Amino acid sequence: MTAYNLRRILWESYPVLILCAVISLTAGLILSSQLESIKTLPLILTMVPPINGINNNVCSILGSRLTSALHIGTIEPKFGRQVALRRNIRATWIMSIGVFLFTSAIFFILSLISGINLFQSLTIIAAFFLASMAAIGVTIFCTIWLAFVSFSRGLDPDNVVIPIVTSIGDIAGVTCLIIAMKIIGV
Repeated sequence: MTAYNLRRILWESYPVLILCAVISLTAGLILSSQLESIKTLPLILTMVPPINGINNNVCSILGSRLTSALHIGTIEPKFGRQVALRRNIRATWIMSIGVFLFTSAIFFILSLISGINLFQSLTIIAAFFLASMAAIGVTIFCTIWLAFVSFSRGLDPDNVVIPIVTSIGDIAGVTCLIIAMKIIGV
């Protein structure tokens, strides 16, 4: 017996990939709709790839771990007190905080080098970090929910979770960054 069935992989993956294309296009449209305000501070535009990339990468790791745990039975597809689930969530948050603090420090240096004053640089970096934490929170929840729902409905979460999570992460990253910059008045 083979572990993988080509027909099943294709049957489950194509609709997911089409959905992901639509979701990712939506993220681009959201970003495009804010282009005029972003032009006033081009540094914001350079923050989009890292917030999306890091968010998506970290949650893809979580998604992979969850789908494996669901397959082998160490996690049940339900929210609740599960030691393995809680540890995976905690590890994801710790990775995210560390990587986004490092990225924030790089953006702080870049903002100072580009001539932005100290106060505005600190404000921009605070907004970036808060947007990152909000985006990762949304994406972590979606990762867990997608893994549980797909597994419970008989789909292979390996075919579903990571593509959808990366697309949702794009929307979460762009939206949270725009909202954070608007809140601080950039």
